[in-house]
Amino acid sequence: MRIMKKIGITVLVILLAVAVILVSVLFIIPSVKISRMEKLSMDDSATAQYNVGMPDEDTIYGWATDLVDMGVRLPGTEAGEEARAYVLEKFEELGLEDVTVIPAKTSLYTCDACSLAVDGENLECQYITYTCTDGTYTDFDVSEEAELVYVGSKTDANIDVEGKIVVADISFQSIPYIAAKLISKLFYDPDNTLSLLGSKQVTYLTESFYEGYFNYTDKGAAGYIGILTDYYDSCAYFAEDYTYLGDMTIPGVFVSNSTGDVIKDMINNSDDSTTATLTMSGSLEEVDSGAVIGYLPGNSEETIMVQSHYDSITTGAVEDASGTACLLAMADFYSQIPEEDRKKTLVFVAMDSHFSDYTTHDAVVAELFGEDCSIVANLCVEHIAKEYTVTSDGSLEETGEIDPRIFFVSGSDALIQVVNEEIVRHGLERSLVLGATLLGEDVFTDANDFYQQGIALVSLISAPIYLYDMIDTADKIEKDALVPTVETLSDILWRLSEMPGEELQEE
Repeated sequence: MRIMKKIGITVLVILLAVAVILVSVLFIIPSVKISRMEKLSMDDSATAQYNVGMPDEDTIYGWATDLVDMGVRLPGTEAGEEARAYVLEKFEELGLEDVTVIPAKTSLYTCDACSLAVDGENLECQYITYTCTDGTYTDFDVSEEAELVYVGSKTDANIDVEGKIVVADISFQSIPYIAAKLISKLFYDPDNTLSLLGSKQVTYLTESFYEGYFNYTDKGAAGYIGILTDYYDSCAYFAEDYTYLGDMTIPGVFVSNSTGDVIKDMINNSDDSTTATLTMSGSLEEVDSGAVIGYLPGNSEETIMVQSHYDSITTGAVEDASGTACLLAMADFYSQIPEEDRKKTLVFVAMDSHFSDYTTHDAVVAELFGEDCSIVANLCVEHIAKEYTVTSDGSLEETGEIDPRIFFVSGSDALIQVVNEEIVRHGLERSLVLGATLLGEDVFTDANDFYQQGIALVSLISAPIYLYDMIDTADKIEKDALVPTVETLSDILWRLSEMPGEELQEE
């Protein structure tokens, strides 16, 4: 009995110690650090000494809506060409030097017709981009009539799928806030709007799609139907390019959760096999693409790159007219600071090919990151977004908050401290600072190709649920966050420019 009591006391002591550590890590230590940073004054901010004009929110928002009004801005389309010309013109108007376009080639995927019929009943669907292609530039016209087989969320089910159309449940990534707080360099939520018992659903597909599609293709499936189980009740999801994982040769479509229920009921209630007809036609062609670049010289050959992307696979307001507008605002602000006061040279870069094969990014790497490369850091801005959640009835509901902001940061502790301080100084609530490669060797933003060149990185992004949907219209941009975002990034940029290049790198 005495032994059991001792064991019980030991366990209790261990549990109390763990609880103390967790409370300290989650609450006490972060609160102390943030309270110290909250004493930072705007009067002492990095650029406060300069009496120059920051574009107001109507101007920045106007740049974004100009891009949105062009339509789907894929390379090779009229809107894509118009967007590139627009950014080029703005760079020149804002006083950047040596403004030019770094040319590239990329792929334009077009699906002109797509339909799904199950047992003769036509159902609403959305083509999965780049399916029916093997990388060859050609037209495609595919019609598959075959038995349906439901595999659930399994990515490699031990089911005979050869010659059949696979029906699979597709999910999105979800990040628990308590985990985010534990692993973050900063978790800034002064109004406690991010419940540690909750999670953030992001719009990026999980392995339930990209592993499943390729595995079942390899097993001889004739087609693929992905049910968007935790999306809002819609099939309007325009996926990014997954062809770097393999050829997407079989036709594929997304259907909404409610349509998926109809299909599953048909399969379960049929006395015989359930047959579907899946048709798609379109083309894959090589087109011109390019990056617009412009310089603001400084006192040092050491250069900081500032980037975003102007292309879009939908109407593209948040993704990424908002980021491009912030890029233009930073260019406008810094162009008004005398050259002799700019500590480093700045190169502003706006790219396309984000939704194809990133060949424009490759061209920028080839042009700017040679043997004599002077770029020591990269500041990337994407997605200034309103937050929406999926309700129990499958509709979207605005929360009244900005979608949580993630700053991916690589580099020295001093660089991370700079980012943390400026977020708090400027009151950029609902912001998380994470290690750039926390989720793997790649950073999941438009900046990855440049991070891979070994330079320091600060990359701001958010991932609202509607990011790849045609409902990403101008009203989804968090307009009143545009100026604070640009001010914060401008002060981060200034402080980075004051640090020697070697001090920016990871220690």
